[in-house]
Amino acid sequence: MRKYIILTFLLFPLTIFCQTFQLDKRRWHDFEGKLGENDIQLSIYLLDSGQLNGNYCYKKNENKIKFLGQITDNKIELSESLNERTKGYFKGKILTDSLDWFEGTWWDSAGKRKLHFKLRLSSICSGLPDNRYSDLYGTDEDVERFMKRIKASVLNNDKEWLANHINYPINTTIYRGKKITIKNKKQLIDNFEQIFHREFKSKIKSSCVCNMFNNYLGVMFDKGLLWINNKPNSTKDKFGYNITVINN
Repeated sequence: MRKYIILTFLLFPLTIFCQTFQLDKRRWHDFEGKLGENDIQLSIYLLDSGQLNGNYCYKKNENKIKFLGQITDNKIELSESLNERTKGYFKGKILTDSLDWFEGTWWDSAGKRKLHFKLRLSSICSGLPDNRYSDLYGTDEDVERFMKRIKASVLNNDKEWLANHINYPINTTIYRGKKITIKNKKQLIDNFEQIFHREFKSKIKSSCVCNMFNNYLGVMFDKGLLWINNKPNSTKDKFGYNITVINN
């Protein structure tokens, strides 16, 4: 009798928590985790037709690999392509317990290599299937190229370039948490080492610029380290980008 009671108790949580997670149409669903031993970021967009498109990237190189797919109940199948050639497949399920997960198996097009993947849902944001950052002027490539330039400039101490691409005044901190308002380019350069300090640089270095969260406020790098938006007075035909938030 005691064994029966214990078994019932152990099985009960599985019934409660192993449920399906529904994708929202016209939304980007961003997942992060492991494909084999590699850290990846994967983003899925559910079209009105029920078809899926999107891409994923290995965080170490930030090069996007596109895919198309379909979803049936909570089962997802994706076919990835590179240079218009099918390179591999994802097949898995979306489940939820305390977190939402996409988990399953990836294999190459030749069927010689299989890897397990487990990715947790990190964010959901709006956008278009061919223009994730639709609240900003410019293509997705334009936006992510600018963020890559920010990343490189921070790591290479390119003070001049960074100072020229900030929307002043901007609030940040120096001296281990002391709040400051940076009003101009000179003040940014004078306080550069205190703003872009070693710990902040380390976080920026390890963060990926692919498929960043975005809304009407702009585009967010990592979990809010930086935000960017179009420069004031930008238009569809003539636009640029500035850093609008520094959370160091």
